[in-house]
Amino acid sequence: MSVISRTFSTVSLLVFATTAIAATQADIDQARNKGLAWLYISQKGDGSWRTAGGLEIQPTAAVLEALLNAGVTRGRAFAMAQSWLTNADSISTDSLSRQGVALYKAGANVTALMTRLTGMRHLRTNSWGAYDQYYGSFPDTSLALDAFSITKTTFSNTGFSLGFIAASQNTDGGWSYTSIYGEPGTSVSRVVPTAHNIITLSRYNADWIVDTNITNGINFLFGRQKADGGFAGDLAATVGSPYETALVYLALNEAKNAGNATAVAAQTVMANARNFLISQQQTDGCWNDDPFMTALVLQTLPTATLSDSDNDGIPDAIEALLLTNPIVADGRNLVKGNGDSVPGINSSVLLATILVYRPFSMSLTVSGGTAPYSWSLVSGGLPSGLSLGSSNGIICGTPVMKGAFNFFYKVSDTTGLSTSTMSQIMVESLPILVTTPTISYFDTLQSAYAAQSDGGTVTMLVVDGTMNEGLTLDRNVIVTLAGGYDDIFTNRTGATALAGPLTIIGGSVTVNGIYIK
Repeated sequence: MSVISRTFSTVSLLVFATTAIAATQADIDQARNKGLAWLYISQKGDGSWRTAGGLEIQPTAAVLEALLNAGVTRGRAFAMAQSWLTNADSISTDSLSRQGVALYKAGANVTALMTRLTGMRHLRTNSWGAYDQYYGSFPDTSLALDAFSITKTTFSNTGFSLGFIAASQNTDGGWSYTSIYGEPGTSVSRVVPTAHNIITLSRYNADWIVDTNITNGINFLFGRQKADGGFAGDLAATVGSPYETALVYLALNEAKNAGNATAVAAQTVMANARNFLISQQQTDGCWNDDPFMTALVLQTLPTATLSDSDNDGIPDAIEALLLTNPIVADGRNLVKGNGDSVPGINSSVLLATILVYRPFSMSLTVSGGTAPYSWSLVSGGLPSGLSLGSSNGIICGTPVMKGAFNFFYKVSDTTGLSTSTMSQIMVESLPILVTTPTISYFDTLQSAYAAQSDGGTVTMLVVDGTMNEGLTLDRNVIVTLAGGYDDIFTNRTGATALAGPLTIIGGSVTVNGIYIK
């Protein structure tokens, strides 16, 4: 089946922004950081995000994609969002398509969701409407095809579905929200369905004859760009809409990546659109007080991998805006308790609090089903140094990094039944930190000293409080012993009492902030 291809007159109406100030890389980074910070603090206690109109699945899926776009793949906020989305019941084509895409990108198995989506299509036209078996509309049809493309799900009637999109294109190059019985030109072209259809056709451009449809759609969008660089469907409007502008930017970018010549030549148009989007960000970091719109705009920014020193899922730059500590795993403190959290489903169950650099082993429990069982990680990550045994459900290893680690694990029985649980392992530090010659942690001063080589130099930092031990220094080792540190070894908060003798027989020692009790 070949895709229906039509030839339309092409009218290029490029409007170049004159009022939006060109965004620098620093402006882009700041916009991303502020937008993410706003999303973190606007997450609901059950892990979702909600628009003023009551939508939950669409904004939660969009935020999950925005987090992934910034390199965030762990942490309580991320795990709660993924868990909530995994358990959400999507009844519309729009929500189910977005749910499948976001969860797939987060590493989940979405086969069941895609099977449901396939069954919701209008059988005669192989298109999708708002709900199960509804006649085809936009962007429902394009969102469904996007989901199949992104999740690499085989759909045998792709050609028919693309033909439905192509045949529904209006003579001005745009698309309307609905297409009555597949007849083109029956309603007014709009920016939103046009942008979505361009995105979809671009994904399939390599294998189907749709490039002309993409070009004509882009030319329609050019006619909707305003002098400020933004886009709006209302011809009488003088300013752009952040939502429509973000969609157009994503459409042009997808078409450019697909090799469409008109999109490739539209770099100035895209730059002006991005400048407009950044200029429209509110002082608190959001766009229009809307998590869906904010997440959508953030998806237009280049992908990044933001530094996260404490591995709590909140990048350091965002922690600076939230006034949290970038070297303390305190991301859980942002979670709101709205009574909707269900332990193990959309809030983490604390499996264990363990010590860094100390061997650890525990077995995950299972009940019901038919043995033998198999375990796997669905998303998130175990502490660095730990692994999960697929056949025995044992988490073991030696953690090498402190922090709060959230993850989803799934246990399946021999019949294929499975259940997923959201869990957390907290890795805490030991009371002694050796900074030279290498960074390592110890639970006693004597064990820290015993680990050093003769003739070496060592610096040992001790947390504030009382160490119930003595210390014997009896070898040729140069020791600096400093006490009174906080539990993350950054500040001197007092002094450390040594509840035992300090005996110096060999080598040399410099003592600071230590007293004998």
